[in-house]
Amino acid sequence: MSRRIPSLKALSCFEQTARFGSASRAAEELYLTQSAVSRQIQGLETWLGCKLFNREKQRLVLTPEGESYLQSIRPALDQLESATLTLLSGGSESGVLTVAAPPTFGSRCLIPLLPNFRNKHPEIAINFISRIGMPDFDREQIDIAVLFGEGQWSDLESHILHGEEMVPICGPQLIANMDRAPTADDLRHFPLLHITTRPRGWADWLSASGLKDIDGENGPKFEHFTMAMQAAAAGLGVALLPTFAIEDELKSGRVTAPFGPPKASPFHYYACCPTGRGRLPKIRAFMNWLDQLETTAQLASKAQSPET
Repeated sequence: MSRRIPSLKALSCFEQTARFGSASRAAEELYLTQSAVSRQIQGLETWLGCKLFNREKQRLVLTPEGESYLQSIRPALDQLESATLTLLSGGSESGVLTVAAPPTFGSRCLIPLLPNFRNKHPEIAINFISRIGMPDFDREQIDIAVLFGEGQWSDLESHILHGEEMVPICGPQLIANMDRAPTADDLRHFPLLHITTRPRGWADWLSASGLKDIDGENGPKFEHFTMAMQAAAAGLGVALLPTFAIEDELKSGRVTAPFGPPKASPFHYYACCPTGRGRLPKIRAFMNWLDQLETTAQLASKAQSPET
């Protein structure tokens, strides 16, 4: 006997429209036209014999029947996706795990820990790629992405990894002619170098230091931590960088941090995967490994502690 189940295409259109409150936004997510999404929803409503959405101003809002239906089918869709992904990965704990991370954080904080994961899970091969910001998990076939922020992304599961403490640095030659030790107030006399992924970095640091009269918005901009560090080392100005990104350069004396102690950022690094995919064995193994790492636990604890 055949099952009385609507098409998966119709259910996907229904779920994404409910998620965004918009057929056009759902169409972008599903790579369909808006009219195709609307037809699928209309067909589903006809098949079910009830209305699933009401239009309120510019949004599509679920009816009580639509809300109840969504809550009932979403776990089934998640389970279907998880089962499919598990089969595609070999049906076991084995498979290839693709991890995306910002280049400096990945190379200095995460990659040095990966031999430990390999020893615990030799059956899982890791592809590690450099990526800044939110990836397209499906299109780029990424399993886990390291993101920087508050840890509250819709439709993502997140695990805290690392805090970030920011400190101003410069090349020794920039302050060589000063007849006293520099202070944070001296930053007004030097060009401030900016990083595009931290657009408010300087403004926040200066405000936390009580230096609201210094312009923290203008100055040369660099795309990556490494580029900003190189510019600071060359004497072009003062860069504000995370301490983990400049440990070697500080030890070697290539750069110096004379303007005051590091200050904690309100944001952290998180390991993220799409909601529901955390049940996939290879992703679950990696996330569990992160949770069990003593180093990661210490970093997470430090990230959440108030600065003293």
